[in-house]
Order: sequence, then structure tokens, then C-alpha cells
Amino acid sequence: MDFRLINLHCPSCGSAMKGDPTDILFLCTHCGAGAILADEGLEILQTTALLPAAGRRAEIWKPAWKIEADISIADRVLFGGRRSASSTTRRKFLLPAFDLKLRDLSRLSRGLSNTEESISEIPNEPCRGGRLELSDALILLRYLIIEEEAEQPDRLASLKVEIQPLSHKLCLIPFEKSGSQLRCAITGISISAGDST
Repeated sequence: MDFRLINLHCPSCGSAMKGDPTDILFLCTHCGAGAILADEGLEILQTTALLPAAGRRAEIWKPAWKIEADISIADRVLFGGRRSASSTTRRKFLLPAFDLKLRDLSRLSRGLSNTEESISEIPNEPCRGGRLELSDALILLRYLIIEEEAEQPDRLASLKVEIQPLSHKLCLIPFEKSGSQLRCAITGISISAGDST
């Protein structure tokens, strides 16, 4: 097994970037640039921050992936063998890129993705690193699509889901502190704070 030391200096401005030992996503507190840990070092990512909803404030910022993708649903078979029509839709998703329980991850992802079109972007804000690689975010996205399909009123037996990513960027999500929980300042969804202080 080979080990390499990676210099955690911003590829954009050269400032030191901070993160935890398990982070793979980093944000520069000096220039706001985002970077991902790759085989050859840090690679720049396009980043943005999202404006809290009216009446809410941002106390903590957390990373998420903003992904636009074509979603194809095919071979959707219901119990009894009846098939549904295939479909392809272009959708945008916001998927948290920090440690969360699966239940919180699913609820927050769905809530953010459902409000994505109405969210305004603002200049980058200070944020600690994230731990969800883009490839893992696409696995989560597949899970969310299958979860949506399974919640349809018909009785689903099987389906085929294909995801064709079109664009992605690192996105900063605002949260408010609420005791031992964090409340998303966009959706109002509360999640376990864990080590998020």
C-alpha cells in the first residue's frame, strides 16, 4: 500500500484549508474555492452557497452536492406482470455531503431537492469539509429515485433506473442550531447534530 502526503493548500489562492482527517471535500475560508481530494492532490470544484428561507438564519454551513441529471425509469413492472411506460426526466438534486444517519440523509435530500428551484444562491460562506464523494452521491441519488418509485400507489415489483449526470457542484447549505439538533434554514427539517458544532 502506497501512502502520499497531500498539501492542503487552496489550489486557487494558496491559503491553508482546514478539515477533519476523514474529509475529502474542502473549502477555502479565504477565497471561498472548493476542492476535492483526488489521486494527484486537491482539484478545484465549482461552489456556491444557498440563501436561508425568509425568517431563518445561517449559523452553520454544511456541504452538499448540487447535481443535475437525466433520470430514466424503464422496465417498471408491477405485481401481476403489468408494465408501466418508460420515462426520462431532467431533474436537479441537493444531496448532503456530510455524515448523517440514512433516515436524516433521505429526508433532508428529498426536502432540499423538492425546493431546489426556489432557492437563491449567495457568495460562499465558511464551511468545514465533507465526506461524500460524487460517486457515492450518485448511489444515494439512485436510492432516492427507487424510494420515490416504491412510494407510488401501484404495487411495484421491479424497475430499472439509469442516471446520466449532466453537471455537479459543491453547494453550502445553511443550518440553525436547535439544542442537540440542526435545523435546515431552507427546509426547516431537523437532523441530529452529531459532531456538527
